[in-house]
Order: sequence, then structure tokens, then C-alpha cells
Amino acid sequence: MRAVIFMALLAAGCGGPAAEPRVDTGARDAARGFFEAVARQDWTAGSALLLPDGRKGVTEADFARRGAVYRRKLGFEPTTVRVPVCEERGDAATARVELSGPGGAKHHYKDAVTLKRDGAAWRVVLPAKFGLH
Repeated sequence: MRAVIFMALLAAGCGGPAAEPRVDTGARDAARGFFEAVARQDWTAGSALLLPDGRKGVTEADFARRGAVYRRKLGFEPTTVRVPVCEERGDAATARVELSGPGGAKHHYKDAVTLKRDGAAWRVVLPAKFGLH
């Protein structure tokens, strides 16, 4: 009898329905692309990934200045960008980003960014305090 109960529990798995696989519609790639552009100081590519309505009057030159300040505040040269978490909710998403560079634990920085769908593409909403003091 115990063997039958054990087999029934084994067949049932963890007792809950199987989790549906997450659908990645590109928000993670947009966030990674944005921070990779910032890491390599490609201000044109980074600016192109910004939500046009979310720039709030920030020109590409303004973005380049703010991006340089952002990088300087990191205190290290970022060489790797990871996006371990990206939660999509309809036309909005939040991505958790990790920047790292050679030199150990103090060369690691975590950030987060909001994205919005702009037609078929995902765009980064420029954080209000990005690259400011």
C-alpha cells in the first residue's frame, strides 16, 4: 500500500500545476543593449534605446554628459552587463541589471530600469536621476 501511495505522489510532482514558461518579448534585450551602450560609451546607440516620450527634453549630447557622469560614479570600468531579472507586465517591464568589471566585488553595481513598449519595440524610460550629481 505504501508503494502505491509513494508512486501516486511521485506521479503528481510537487502538487501544483506546471508553471507556464515565461515569454520574453524583448524587454530584457533592450535593457541589456542600453547598459552595454553606456558601458562602451556609445551614446548614439544608448539614446536610440530610450523611449522618445520619456526623454523629457534630454538631447543626445545631454544623454552623453549624463552617461559619462553615471559611468564615473560607478568607480570602475564596466565590461559585463547581466540582466538576471526582467518582469514584463503587458506594455511595461522592470529589469534588474548588474554591471561588473575586473577587480573583484567592489567592481560590481546593481541597478534597475523601467521599460515601455513603443510599437513593436521595447524602450528604456530614462531614469530622472540618471547621471545627475
